[in-house]
Amino acid sequence: MTTVVNGVTLASEPLTRNNRARSNIDVVIEFFSLYLRDKERFYALWVDDEPEVLTPYVANDVATCQIGSHRGWAAVRAFWDPIHDDMQGRFDWYIDGVIPGEDPDVVVVRSHSDVDVRTRGVWGDKHLSYQGRYVQIFRFEDGRVKSFEEYYDTAQLNAVYGA
Repeated sequence: MTTVVNGVTLASEPLTRNNRARSNIDVVIEFFSLYLRDKERFYALWVDDEPEVLTPYVANDVATCQIGSHRGWAAVRAFWDPIHDDMQGRFDWYIDGVIPGEDPDVVVVRSHSDVDVRTRGVWGDKHLSYQGRYVQIFRFEDGRVKSFEEYYDTAQLNAVYGA
């Protein structure tokens, strides 16, 4: 049975008996709900000092996945601002599964998206439409996102975004 919470579709209710993990899962849902909607509230979910975004990348059409680290507020904003500022349209998130870690400050999410946006700025002026699949690892500190690590089909996104 699916439910929709703040515009995010959950395939099932995330289960945990740990109150801190439950609170962190609620932040994950809010994180996804704020895509293209409220950048300042989105940033308020993050820690004040040294947030980090970790993403895979593939260079030179070689099927070797490496991790790019965007650490600190300047780098995190450089990563997220173009998404929030230069995309207009629909960026819907579906959470297919949530795995609270043994450490309640680690939450693993299996998700997919349905994206239909018009881009500008760094993306160029174009229409993007795709369905993506992801695994995301959230790490929390005092109830706020310390790091966000995401894995996805880099070949698919490079083809869609023209990278």
